Amino acid sequence: MLLLALLIASGVVYHLAQRASGVVSPWPMLAVAYGAAFALASLLAVTTGPRWQPGRAELVAGLAVGLAAFGIEAGFFFIYRSGWSLSSASVIANVSVSAILAIVGIAVFGEHLSAARATGLALAAVAAYLIARG
Repeated sequence: MLLLALLIASGVVYHLAQRASGVVSPWPMLAVAYGAAFALASLLAVTTGPRWQPGRAELVAGLAVGLAAFGIEAGFFFIYRSGWSLSSASVIANVSVSAILAIVGIAVFGEHLSAARATGLALAAVAAYLIARG
């Protein structure tokens, strides 16, 4: 439960900071953000667990996560600057990602989609649709 709270709190701070930053260009802000993330991740890599020696899997996954995070952050920066509201953009994006991940989870990873979860996804999609309509 503590990890979920960390994820939720970080997500809220992330979107509020993106929306309220008022910066003209995202690149300096992202450079500072990634610098802070690099410093913290490097410190944790050195001070916890075994000696840090990233292998091929860590490098490939790290590159994919880094590029995806960059796309997410630049995407939210520009979508907020284009006039989308905080309450609409994040909900529509997250519901879309959730639906795609549900399909991938079932088709690729053999995960089970219960009736309750399918209903939840359908309700989330309806909610996103209603939010998008304004």
